[in-house]
Amino acid sequence: MTLAAAACETDADAPGAPAGRVLEPPAMTDAAAPEPPAPDAGAGPSFACEPLARPPYTSAPYQGVHAGPGNHDLVACTAAPAYTQRWHALQGYGIAQPNTFSADLATIYVTTTRPTPEACTLHALDAQTGETRWCAQVADAVGASADVDADGHLYLAAKGEVVSFTADGQRRWSFPLDAAEKEAAFGSHFDSEGDLVTATSAGRLLFLDRADGHAVASLDLVEAFGLRTPPPAPGLSLANLVPPAILEDMERVYGEGDALLAIFGGAGAGYTDNTVGIAPDGSVYVIGWGVAEGRGAVVQVRVDRSGGAIALVPGWRMDTEKGSASSPVISPDGRWLKITDGNATPALLAPASFPGSARLADIAACDANTDADVDPAVCAPAIVLPLASGPALGASPVLDDGEHYLWEVQLATLVQPNTVPDISRYAGETLIWATHLPDDAAWTSVLTVTRDAIIGTQSRFTAGDLRILGVPIPETATHELIVLDRETGAVRFTAPLTDDSTSTVTVGPDGALYANLLGLVSAFAAATPITGGVVRFDPAGVTP
Repeated sequence: MTLAAAACETDADAPGAPAGRVLEPPAMTDAAAPEPPAPDAGAGPSFACEPLARPPYTSAPYQGVHAGPGNHDLVACTAAPAYTQRWHALQGYGIAQPNTFSADLATIYVTTTRPTPEACTLHALDAQTGETRWCAQVADAVGASADVDADGHLYLAAKGEVVSFTADGQRRWSFPLDAAEKEAAFGSHFDSEGDLVTATSAGRLLFLDRADGHAVASLDLVEAFGLRTPPPAPGLSLANLVPPAILEDMERVYGEGDALLAIFGGAGAGYTDNTVGIAPDGSVYVIGWGVAEGRGAVVQVRVDRSGGAIALVPGWRMDTEKGSASSPVISPDGRWLKITDGNATPALLAPASFPGSARLADIAACDANTDADVDPAVCAPAIVLPLASGPALGASPVLDDGEHYLWEVQLATLVQPNTVPDISRYAGETLIWATHLPDDAAWTSVLTVTRDAIIGTQSRFTAGDLRILGVPIPETATHELIVLDRETGAVRFTAPLTDDSTSTVTVGPDGALYANLLGLVSAFAAATPITGGVVRFDPAGVTP
């Protein structure tokens, strides 16, 4: 493949960008978490992170979608009291998934929308400057992160193929998906043995060998679990609903068509708008279709390597509402499985009409069939917490000891007073704290959790005169990077951004933050153009 470097121009800002606001001193760190690496004697403060201790990953702390195979978005870092913006690259591209890091940690890899037919969708940027080192075209790569192994090779699950690149952007191999079925795969992780694991839109679970991309194991989830394939969607096109000026802004950054909007707007009855979750014991969890019309399910697949070859063994399923924007999330200790459900395209316009909930399963109880359902093929959730505002637009973390978080935002209510907490922390079913963001802001990204903080983006809106099927849409939107205290939910720091992240703010090995900007909320604000790109913030007072 020719590397279309000319299509990868960046707009890296000078180091003197806005520094942001410290709103209150940070509270205590999580005493149960391990201590960060000690700084050198005489050196300034260090916010270096511990790497994910699981082969074959690199030494970066944030590995692929949702920070690693468990999808719990937890990184072993201590957040800085304040940050300064260093650069803003890839402006004009929307970024829907977290960036990842090269094996030597000097390069970040970013997948983007394709604003023009000649534009790249996979970009390698210098981590220090934001300048493009190389880029390539992979169809619909925006739905996936580039997994990177310790050898420096990249792996990307996308529309029509799963592909691997060398560190300098040369194709190593491609595993073709079923073209007749228009099969796609948009989320992947390495398992503990180093194979690449993904699920496809046709309901296939695949284990691919990293060396040459051949399938070492596969399982038809539809057949294995008796799932009911849903009929074709009724064809509600968000692109056909939005006013021309807004559609023009979307197409300028996202390209033509509304596939991206469909993914974030409730194509969650399928598989590939989510990522497989891999538990510490190697079991794989996938969410998608259910066994009855209008229902969904998260299914467990056990991995047996005792015979040399991999055997994929169907385990149990947990029934859900139809549709999900939540990848299955497994706590680091392997005890808890969590999903949030109920997402559907019509729910964008009428979220109160579509129930959603957070469901937590006790994995050991379901494995032993001591849960509330007597059927060994069915796992009854141990905890069900209704979502007050409607279906979730993304996954939310579950950690050890049943600590977990809910975040709620609905596109249909952006210009209305917010009566529901933006983020809540629970211990099992017990509410620990609930936070309403200041000045009626809304949380607009997936949560990144560190030892002491929760990091993401927040947005504020002004009302306008335009409506979509009677739903008012914002006139303007303003956005900020935001850091909350994990123990209290209080706001510790904010800094201005051009767009909402929607997906994830990642943490680099040196403690720098990378805000990946999709601008999905900006897209619906009539007078606020989408900027997109990725923004690096350095810990204030620390020399890179």
